[in-house]
Amino acid sequence: KEAFAQGLTEPASLHPIIDPVRCLGSGSCIKACPEQALGMIKGKAVLINPTYCIGHGACAAACPQDAITLVFGTEKRGMDIPQVDPTFETNVKGLFIAGELGGMGLIRKSASQGAQAMDSIAKLKGSANDYDVVIVGAGPAGLGAALGAIQHKLRYLIVEQEVSLGGAIFQYPRNKVAMTAPVKLPVIGEMHFKEVSKERLLEFWLDIIEKTSIQINYNERMENVTPTDNGFIVKTSKGEYTTRSVLLAIGRRGTPRKLGVPGEELPKVVYRLIDPEQYRNMHVIVVGGGDSAVEAAMAVATEPGTTVSLCARGDEFGAAFGGAKPKNRDKLKAMI
Repeated sequence: KEAFAQGLTEPASLHPIIDPVRCLGSGSCIKACPEQALGMIKGKAVLINPTYCIGHGACAAACPQDAITLVFGTEKRGMDIPQVDPTFETNVKGLFIAGELGGMGLIRKSASQGAQAMDSIAKLKGSANDYDVVIVGAGPAGLGAALGAIQHKLRYLIVEQEVSLGGAIFQYPRNKVAMTAPVKLPVIGEMHFKEVSKERLLEFWLDIIEKTSIQINYNERMENVTPTDNGFIVKTSKGEYTTRSVLLAIGRRGTPRKLGVPGEELPKVVYRLIDPEQYRNMHVIVVGGGDSAVEAAMAVATEPGTTVSLCARGDEFGAAFGGAKPKNRDKLKAMI
């Protein structure tokens, strides 16, 4: 009732659908969910707090009856991600997707998906191409994939359009908490983090790159992928590569959604926050109702002499900021 009253009825990303016929009401999924997004109604598991769900899939793994399916999109909010099968291969054979582009924005899950995609790519038959796989993007999914490629002894290449690694992490505001759970990586083993800042996480990745000699082509943008009889030709801003397969680990932040209003092409309109201090003594308008917008607005608002207007769609607070984490919504309420 509380979730409906606040308009918090739409899951932000990957979330469970429970088959009431198969569900026996064991409650194992409820116990497995650390976000308390699931509850029991009339002896059946139900997603009672949709916006609390962060899509890690622990509920599906815990269900003894295979009654839970993890899906994207809802009846109100359609699925806007590419079609990907359980091996992370798209409907285009040999073209794989991992991480945020496939709907999974969690850092630990993105890194795991990248590694798992390499397990699938390693099973493909060899070819006379330059590479077994070209990995596009050097964020968590791309680096996880690179470690998987090293483990499987694949010929791989990473291209990254930014001047440094990290993907979306590279664009996070200074000192943002970037990870909240451990993850197991190929070659490296267990990554023992609970909560870690952006800077510490990037330092960790750089140490991995140095230890494993991962080669990354920075400042090289992927422009086109063309299928061939035995793989693909990947055209970038610096050349062309032939490869048996392609893994897209590019995230979604490289092409921000624009408002379509006059003036948005001006230099003062930006699509990422790096350092809140640069907006000191200014009035700033932040557009969006998700975690990125809410965290940016709160960070900028703490700067001396700065005022912030946060604009989001929705008639009420819950509807406008339902896509944000509960702790961010609570912090925002306290600052209004």
